[in-house]
Amino acid sequence: MKKKEKNIPLFVSVTVFLLVVIIGYYFYNKDNENYNYLKIDKSKYLIYTISKKKSGNYNQYKPYLNINSEMAGYINEDIDLYINSFDKENVCITYETDLNGKILSLIIKVEDYSFAESAVVLSFRSYNLKLDTMELLSKDEVLNYFEMTEDDVILKLEEKIIDYYNKLIDKGTINERECNYNCFLKARNFGSSAEDNEYFIRDGKLIVFKPFIYMTSDSDKKTKKYYFKI
Repeated sequence: MKKKEKNIPLFVSVTVFLLVVIIGYYFYNKDNENYNYLKIDKSKYLIYTISKKKSGNYNQYKPYLNINSEMAGYINEDIDLYINSFDKENVCITYETDLNGKILSLIIKVEDYSFAESAVVLSFRSYNLKLDTMELLSKDEVLNYFEMTEDDVILKLEEKIIDYYNKLIDKGTINERECNYNCFLKARNFGSSAEDNEYFIRDGKLIVFKPFIYMTSDSDKKTKKYYFKI
């Protein structure tokens, strides 16, 4: 047998070995990229809608953390308690998620239409979970991530709300002579502290969801302004 022919089995073995390594590496990366190793059900997303029900004229969507960890179980229990606390008719509940590096963010948005036809009472609950340590970040830890303090947020948020107020004046929605800025804050139930702020990370940016009373006359449903980008 020629030397070249003797090397053919070795070449095939090496080629097969390399293919196995490459394919294994691909699926390993894919598994890590999608965090499949954390999931309870690998066929679903990290967070998915586990139930949907009607509340008067509106839908209520309940998110579920598809993560096999004690902290995820605690969050799912807290979500149940929070959503179940809105047991009135005509309460819309939706949610949004985003993955920023190893931080998984979830914000639950509650729109309560039961008080008045023209007003929507807004409430929010957020969770920011570090997937590598399964640590639920506190509000201060989220702010530290962005190198900000509560005072920084209060100042920036005030600028955003003032801008929001001025735009409503420009649109003719609010008459400045009838309702000045302080009147606007009181009527919309804007709190002055950062205690009721809920923080969400979207595309690497800090988004502040602050509960207040939203008037449907402010804009049409396609341009509802429920949050403030800091």
